[in-house]
Amino acid sequence: MSSTVSTLQDFPWEESIQAVKDSLRFGSYPAFAEHVFNTLPQNSPQTRRRYTNLIGHWFFPDHQLPSLPGRVWAAYADEKILRDVMRACVLYREPVVAAFIERFVLPAPPGTELQADTFRRYIEETYGEFKRQSRERLTRTLRELGFIARIGQTWYTRAIPPPATAFLILLHDRLAPTPRIVPLSQMLDNPLWWQVGFHTPDEVRETLRDAAATGLIARFVSVDQLEQITTRYTLDEWLARRLRL
Repeated sequence: MSSTVSTLQDFPWEESIQAVKDSLRFGSYPAFAEHVFNTLPQNSPQTRRRYTNLIGHWFFPDHQLPSLPGRVWAAYADEKILRDVMRACVLYREPVVAAFIERFVLPAPPGTELQADTFRRYIEETYGEFKRQSRERLTRTLRELGFIARIGQTWYTRAIPPPATAFLILLHDRLAPTPRIVPLSQMLDNPLWWQVGFHTPDEVRETLRDAAATGLIARFVSVDQLEQITTRYTLDEWLARRLRL
């Protein structure tokens, strides 16, 4: 696989989480971006500018406030839900990291050892040569997002605690902002389900059954062997009611 991007970007995860929380204090994106630049802890202005741009790219792509992660924090003030939503936002805009997960993490049960040269070979295939910094950034990003863990010198795939509420929020945001029928096949064709942190389609089905049983969606049924859901709320209603599973 080749890429026009020369290297992976660094991953200021904790700084991003704080920035999303801080964004609720601002009425305009330029004022918020200036705040992020001025309050990042890095000494280098170039690094702070790069991180400010990355945070905007991942979580404020239209440079408007509030973004979806900001709305989620305003509604729930729940660290896990926020991180789950932000995980999906990052992977939606970082195809190299997302492709690694799809290729090496999803097919393997949690706890599977990743061969020592997996990351090196992937970087070589992606960029046409080995770049140590890109390998380090890849492993750091995957670890911070919860997909891998290191024990000693060995990397293992890792199970992410079920991101049920975040998945349902993102489902309403991307596929059903207003009440409608959504086929399960459409959900599973969209990488959202694993980008948010599910490992198997059965985990998605279980979440949808639970959501239907608790009234968070109108129904989850099989019609002519086609599994589908009918949603009940708009995205705005979901967040206003602070619904969770």
